[in-house]
Amino acid sequence: MAIQMIFCVETNRRADTDSIYIQETINHWYTVSRKVKISKIYMNSKAKYNAREVVRGIARMSKEFVLGEKKVIYCIDTDQYERDAARAAELNEISRYCKDKGYDLIWFCHDVEEVFQGKKISDSLKVQEASKFRRKKMIAEIQEARLSCDEKYSCSSNILNVLDKYLLRKQ
Repeated sequence: MAIQMIFCVETNRRADTDSIYIQETINHWYTVSRKVKISKIYMNSKAKYNAREVVRGIARMSKEFVLGEKKVIYCIDTDQYERDAARAAELNEISRYCKDKGYDLIWFCHDVEEVFQGKKISDSLKVQEASKFRRKKMIAEIQEARLSCDEKYSCSSNILNVLDKYLLRKQ
């Protein structure tokens, strides 16, 4: 059966860093058939998770894909949620929103760069480091356990848990 996966990412179209890590993960661990369409919505900030342009983008992409299932997947950095009550509240609000809408939530603790690079990366270097990650095929160095967590801790994510629901793992 055909499936469209709409990834709502925090980055912007110009930088597109989050998508690099997500696509590298998909390419490394999964076999993706032609029946899978991967689409992206750039939120420019997680604060815009329910902004009119994001909601409209999801609706528009869903209408364009007439065959099969549509899955909306939010990809969110947890930031320092355990140290900052406002960030924890925002993360809980986004989690509740996804649950209410029937959307999946992929989280990166504390951010996507920390999960895949193992360190904090300054904003000015994010594009360069993501490109290097892809070019050097650094995804092969990432431990599967770090990407299939149920609990949030530094350098962890649940990305494989979510993707396993919709994609077939490579043998």
